[in-house]
Order: sequence, then structure tokens, then C-alpha cells
Amino acid sequence: MKRLLAVGALIIAFAAPRPVEAYCRTMTSRVRAQEGECPMYGVALSWRNLCTGYSLYRANLPLGLSLPDMDRITASSTGAWGRVACDDNGREPQYYRIVPDGPTSNPTGFDPYGSNSNTVAFRPRWEDDSLHRPGTIAITVVTFDSLTGEIFDADIELNSRAAANPGGFVFASDRMPDADECDLQTILTHEFGHFLGLAHSSLTRAVMYPTAGLGEIRSDLNSDDVAGICVIYPERATPPGRCIGIPYGGLATTPGGARIVGTHNLSCGIGHRAHGVGDAFVLAALSIVARLRRRRPAIVNRD
Repeated sequence: MKRLLAVGALIIAFAAPRPVEAYCRTMTSRVRAQEGECPMYGVALSWRNLCTGYSLYRANLPLGLSLPDMDRITASSTGAWGRVACDDNGREPQYYRIVPDGPTSNPTGFDPYGSNSNTVAFRPRWEDDSLHRPGTIAITVVTFDSLTGEIFDADIELNSRAAANPGGFVFASDRMPDADECDLQTILTHEFGHFLGLAHSSLTRAVMYPTAGLGEIRSDLNSDDVAGICVIYPERATPPGRCIGIPYGGLATTPGGARIVGTHNLSCGIGHRAHGVGDAFVLAALSIVARLRRRRPAIVNRD
């Protein structure tokens, strides 16, 4: 296995509609698909356990947004994917869950030899490296096994406007977003689709569609989003019991410090860790790049 870095970008601009080709899945290969086509090379990404946990980063919350409010909005975004019914009669909820693991001070990244957290964080500094490009609203970084496609870690970072980051964005939480703001739940719901292994959809009303206007709310899953997530995590005859979303190596609560170790309900995984998880790829599964043009911008894919 080896390390690769890839970035998928969404740019705020006007664009002509693309042909309808529905959802795509994220693949292990960074070979880029042709415009309007799904990635075709490599292995499709997915979590192999029965549930996954996430942790909210304690620091850097935007002014006016409390940790309990952020927890509620994030839970609503993850819950949208967990409420999907994948059975034929549309009654049984999708078995896969993303559950809260509690707050953390552990930063973005994956430690193959220690504890981890799937972090959701506001980043008050941007453009530190080539991954955090100017104008990017949010990125999801996914660490996975390049041979099997198993996801080991996923971290969401949001580009928050701050004194040291005037090029960041304002996220609306408990109200209708203004025309120059991002709806936090819309962005998070889209990001958690990448967190789960989905790439983009070409249906305009899908959560995973790669364009949206500032001020737009689009956090309700479309039938295409549902079809995509049900292909990755289909209905199981025996749904899991209580979900314990402890990351690989235990849950990290502080950098290099305290951790919580629990039973990870994996069908495999420990063996994978022993055979070189540290060589997994790191993928920037999503970035939303803002290039403001005119009064009503849109977001356009630049893959």
C-alpha cells in the first residue's frame, strides 16, 4: 500500500446543468473521472463495522454557536442518513448509524498506532497547506485501506470566518441563512455523505449534488441519496443492537493523552491494523470552494 492525496472541489459560480447520472461512490484510486461520469477505478469506500462515532472539536466554535447547539445540528445531519429505509416496504430504518462519541480536543488526523476520533471541527485558519485551498468552505478527510476500501477514519473541517481568517465563511445554524451565508446543516449533511463513502450525484435536488447557492437549504435526502447509501449499506436481516462507535485504537479525548477504549463491533479490522493501516491513503473527499460572482452564486464541481 502507499499514500496518495486527492482533492474533489466545489466552486461557487454559475454553470450549465450536467447530464443526470445519479449518485457516485468514492473509490480508492485518485484517477479522475470524465466530466459527468462516476469514478470507475479502484475499490469503493465503506466502513466495515456496523456503526461509526464522531466527536465535536471543543475549540474554535463560531461566535453565537454553543457546543450543545452544534451537537444538535450535527446529530440531525447524521440522523438523516440513519433514518433511510432500505427494505422493500420502506419501513425498516437503514441499519447503519453514526453516533456521537462526545467532545474531543484531538485534532484532525489518523494515528495507526494509537487512539483516534472522527472529528468535526471549525478551523479558524485556512490555507496552511495545499489541501486547505483559498475559498474552500469545508473538506472531509478520509483515511482508508487502499486494497480493501475499508474506511478507518474520517474528519470534517469547516472554514470558519475569524479575525485571523477573513476569507472564511459564516455558518447559519438556528435561522434562515442570509444570501451570503452557508446553511450549517446543509453543509454537514453533504459532508457526512462523503464521510460514509458517497461521492457526488448529478441530480440537482440531491444532497450530494455538487452545486448549491449560498443561502440555500438542501438538507433533506433525495431518493438518489437514499439509493446511494442503501447500495453501500444495504438492509441486513439482523440489525445491530446497541451501537458502540469507538474509533480504531480507542477514542481520543485529548492529543496524545486520555482515551476511552471500548469494544469495536467489527467483523474485521484488528487484523487490518496489524497489517499496515498506517499505509492507507488519505483522501480529501470533498471541498467546497467559493468564487463569488454576481449576486446569486452557485457551487460548481471542479473535478
